[in-house]
Amino acid sequence: MDMGAIGVNSGKGEGTMGRFLIWGTGRVAERYGMLLEKMGLDKVEIIGFIDHDSRKHGKMFRGKTIFSPDDIPVLDYDYITIWSSVYYDEIYLQIIKEYNVSPSRVTDIFSPYKQKLKEKYLGTNDAELQEILHRIEEDRGINVYYFRPEGKQEQWDEVFYDAKAQLHYIFFEGKRMYLKRDFHGIEERDGKKYVRNMYEEQDINSPHRYEEKNVIVGQGDILIDAGACEGNFSLHHIDKVSKVYMIECDKGWMEALRYTFGPYKDKVVFCEKFLSNTDSENTARLDTLVKEPVDFIKMDIEGEEIRALEGGRGLLSNSGHMKCAICAYHRHGDGEKIKEMLGGMGFETSISKGYMLFLYSDDVLKDPELRRGIIRGRK
Repeated sequence: MDMGAIGVNSGKGEGTMGRFLIWGTGRVAERYGMLLEKMGLDKVEIIGFIDHDSRKHGKMFRGKTIFSPDDIPVLDYDYITIWSSVYYDEIYLQIIKEYNVSPSRVTDIFSPYKQKLKEKYLGTNDAELQEILHRIEEDRGINVYYFRPEGKQEQWDEVFYDAKAQLHYIFFEGKRMYLKRDFHGIEERDGKKYVRNMYEEQDINSPHRYEEKNVIVGQGDILIDAGACEGNFSLHHIDKVSKVYMIECDKGWMEALRYTFGPYKDKVVFCEKFLSNTDSENTARLDTLVKEPVDFIKMDIEGEEIRALEGGRGLLSNSGHMKCAICAYHRHGDGEKIKEMLGGMGFETSISKGYMLFLYSDDVLKDPELRRGIIRGRK
């Protein structure tokens, strides 16, 4: 490739932490690129991307040129970062052996962010915090979860296509679970399509696990699934419960949910509104939506949990044996607020073990913070 023709810059950028080449232009690179951009690491300069695929060479990815690996010796850079979760070891060996790059120049572009997080909890005596901070430091990239799954290797589920519904689906615990039309998590391998285990966050060691000990969905329960998404929590319990209120404001997921729960439509009530503390064309209060005692509430609604609980004070206060699992990681400080609210309505509360690095929050990207996942309540 003609370096002059594509305008390769020479000379280290003034005041920068370093000039980086990024190896990888796949889904991982797309996600990491968006995260890096929002982190605002102004001392990091990306000069281009590397990819084996010759069809990509000379094209642009996230505003930068895609180079061939053979261009590495003539490019002016300080460090190389690998953004590939599957072939990291193979790529690393190729970089240092085939292209004679010093191992010290193959580094983690997220290290300043991780260092900032480490400094925030410097001196902590919390063993869980210490463990997750160590795992984050050792990670080759950066992720939301750092728990160790219980005795399972990474699981992928094969994806099938329903021509009549024109939707993809997987088999979840022997039942069809449909995916929304613009679902982006499908990967192709050896001519087949797969998605990564969509129930992994309910692993026994996950900080996002809804159920534990006495806070579980029981036989014959009435369940509210607020923020149903793909519906795997309700589908896991559908044969056990007597009724499910399925609340999901994403129209794409709601379409998929209606296909998934078609065989159980006699026990499912669908609501395509945002839960809140007011009733309007687009919002609904739990106290308006549900007019009967409920046994279990699972709530994962992107930071609107407190408003939704306010809109369900009557229901939560008057249901005698209710259990609930409320997500607390979307906003700073929500955990304590949710505990206080539930306590005021007669619940005994507990917190899920472990921590999450919730990278989908702009606040966390700007100011690193580890958050607890779930507040559980039980009467």
